[in-house]
Amino acid sequence: MNSTSVREHWSYSSLNQLLNICSLQWAFQRLYRLTPEFKSASLSFGSAFHRTLEWVAHSRKEGITPKAKDASALFDDLWRRQLEEDGEVRFADEEDADTLSIQGQSMTACVIANADPEERMLEVNRTFCVPLVDAAGEALEKPMVGEMDCLVETRGEKVIVDWKSSAKRWPAGKAIKDLQPTTYLYTASLLMPEQHIRSFRFDVVTKTKTPVFEQHLTMRSPEQFQRLVALAKIAEQLVQHELFYPAEQGFYCGGCGFQGACRAWQRSQTRTLSLAA
Repeated sequence: MNSTSVREHWSYSSLNQLLNICSLQWAFQRLYRLTPEFKSASLSFGSAFHRTLEWVAHSRKEGITPKAKDASALFDDLWRRQLEEDGEVRFADEEDADTLSIQGQSMTACVIANADPEERMLEVNRTFCVPLVDAAGEALEKPMVGEMDCLVETRGEKVIVDWKSSAKRWPAGKAIKDLQPTTYLYTASLLMPEQHIRSFRFDVVTKTKTPVFEQHLTMRSPEQFQRLVALAKIAEQLVQHELFYPAEQGFYCGGCGFQGACRAWQRSQTRTLSLAA
């Protein structure tokens, strides 16, 4: 890493990809920086959907009640632009740009229909950079960076909210085990201690014929924060020694743009001295 590069860091998505999705995919993307063969349509879709919800959130923060027809039109525009920007996009069976546009518009309308009018939007797209401090009070070399979708106040409590789209309804307990609430609530404990933020909520919309809106609220303890830092230490060891391997039966394999590199992985002796988050 040269002196003009961004400081090495961890993010929730980087740490989660390395530890819970596929370490080899992490290495191809973030360490060796290979060019992917294609981009999954689900990733492009997620980007357009997320940007649409940002507009919805900013509107609500300004005291404006967004209209479903306006949000739907915005999604269609952002979706078409995203496809042009991403280039080689691979669609799943029975999917194309038009069917996914209709789906995204329906999902956007679902979010607006289920918005709590009593909920106050406090912040949108809050960026952060905090140290990862272990139980002995020692900070790791690489900090944690990221961006919170929004911070809301509901029923007198401040809650960090993250937006998700999902192929199906979430199983019970998924939010409890997820690493993202741990990361973001740890961040809030350092960045905004005076606000006493104790809860994290996933707002999930299903990518089904009739979208379903779900909210999954969860909390974390200081013990879980230390567990997060311990996991980051393990991740550092994996990267330092290049202990990467394919998740052969991983859920994300079909949409991974590094399938060719993965098939040739055992023949490759590529090594690098530069680490990337």
